[in-house]
Amino acid sequence: TKTDKKYLKLLLINNELHTYLSNNLSKVNKIKAKYNQLSKSELLFIEMLQQHHLLKDVPNIVKHRHYLFDAFYTGFLEDFKAKNQKYLYIIDKYQEKVKELNQYMKEKQQITIESFEMELYKHALNFSNSKRIMDIKRILEGTRRMSVKAFIDIFQLELLNNARIWMMTPEVVSAVVPLVYGMFDLVIFDEASQMYVEKGIPAIYRAKKVVIAGDTKQLRPSSLGIGRLEEEDEYYENAVLKDISMDAKSLLDLARYKYDETILNYHYRSKYEELIAFSNHAFYEGKLIVSPNQSTSKKPPIEYIFVKDGIFENRRNIEEAKAVIKLIKKVFRERENNETIGVITFNSTQRDLIENYLDEELFKKSRYQKQFTLELFRNDDGEDTSLFVKNIENVQGDERDIIIFSMGYARNLDGVVARRFGWLNNEGGQNRLNVAISRAKQKIYFVSSLYPEELKVDDLKSEGPKLLKNYMRYCYYVSNNQPDKAKEVLNQLSASENSQNNLSQSKLVLAIQKKLENNNYHVKTSIGIGNYSIDLAIFDEDTLSFKLGIICDFDNYLTLNARRDLIHQEKYLKARNWITYRVFASNWYTNPAKEMKRIKELLK
Repeated sequence: TKTDKKYLKLLLINNELHTYLSNNLSKVNKIKAKYNQLSKSELLFIEMLQQHHLLKDVPNIVKHRHYLFDAFYTGFLEDFKAKNQKYLYIIDKYQEKVKELNQYMKEKQQITIESFEMELYKHALNFSNSKRIMDIKRILEGTRRMSVKAFIDIFQLELLNNARIWMMTPEVVSAVVPLVYGMFDLVIFDEASQMYVEKGIPAIYRAKKVVIAGDTKQLRPSSLGIGRLEEEDEYYENAVLKDISMDAKSLLDLARYKYDETILNYHYRSKYEELIAFSNHAFYEGKLIVSPNQSTSKKPPIEYIFVKDGIFENRRNIEEAKAVIKLIKKVFRERENNETIGVITFNSTQRDLIENYLDEELFKKSRYQKQFTLELFRNDDGEDTSLFVKNIENVQGDERDIIIFSMGYARNLDGVVARRFGWLNNEGGQNRLNVAISRAKQKIYFVSSLYPEELKVDDLKSEGPKLLKNYMRYCYYVSNNQPDKAKEVLNQLSASENSQNNLSQSKLVLAIQKKLENNNYHVKTSIGIGNYSIDLAIFDEDTLSFKLGIICDFDNYLTLNARRDLIHQEKYLKARNWITYRVFASNWYTNPAKEMKRIKELLK
């Protein structure tokens, strides 16, 4: 540590003083300069070595420097522990304190829910007792209905005082809600990356406070079907705009440049980290917090399905579409927990082709007819979980257990791979790719008539096609159980993210690993791709899963946030089926037998 080096340097200086003063007077001034730079504590330490009666007459004291340092440092630690016992006892009883704190948080959440329900009930009661409630019922139950806007205008007082939560699109806000400044205490915009600035202004005017949520790495606003007036003036082409609102592509962009932002970086959707790792590296600079795999899947989480005879003609690939239908039937046969299915295509023509084949399956008298019918109209607990077929531009917000990609692109009848990528070449094309590849919860099938290296895009300016090729390579390596090559692809996208995992293992990790292996446990180290890698994990060969994850201390106490880096990290890993135990260095070196006993109890 830095402290070790500092005091060892002082001992070295002390040695120099003894040696050089007697043998080499020419260096006296140099040593004096070093001596004059020492702090008061450092000078006291040297004085102790020179003057203390227990040390004064020790011959050749230099030989004992390590022993003296250990003795001194042990005393320092004992003194520090004695003076800070009111804080250090929390580390000694860390597990008990975490359990207690989680119980308090659970109680607070329950009280909050009950208070919220009571508040809504109170307003509902007031609404039902309002003077004009019978008029409201008469209008709602009558055969002649007035418009929503007229209804809100007439009963504005009752509605705004008692209906506490309104859910509307920005267009509906403008159309039916009175234009009154600050009429809502809070307005929340979701998916703000897809909203033009001017669409949000009327709702913002009606708010006292605004929260704007969205992802800049997902879909941008589109004027398709609605039209938008965009003026371009050559005079201002190279000018620096002082007002960002004139140049912001979305409401989210404007908000990011105007106000502080909070990143919601915990990833919950994907069961296996391979499903989100590419997005994390290619689009989020490795900043997503992704749970390591708690269990090992029987087959790779991503499978690359190569269609040998696929031809790309008239913007569609017939053989590939047939392969997708065949793959869906295979999923019907093999799935174990009635997993949901989604199909994503790279253009609308391929989507329409697959939908036509699905329609044919509905009218075929085969063993799969009923399954296709049930799946296309599936609804679980009021949620639409049906089998969908969508092109890549319309899939934001959707998620399914199993996602099947039909890439479509292939050699044409002349044997040439035409480089016409449509939306992928346009601005924001890479964002559409990001949306598509992050929809899967448990499995991705990438169906393609090309191998990755057959796609020649290195000389193109657009990032979209290059990212597509890298994603194909990544899928191919994961599918063929080549994790090292898959990691190479990720490192090329975001090399900095992996630097943490490349650090040499600490002595603490090695000490615990050795102890566990001596007790015949199968131990793996550095589990995970992302920043939340687990230092040590005990693997169960029978269930192909980890029985316990061990987190060793904390990297940097100077930046430690207890709620974020201790409580939430462990709660997040627990939500991802991990059982974890945190070992603090002070506890391990003080009493390793006690820590091993706790680990063994957890494993039981």
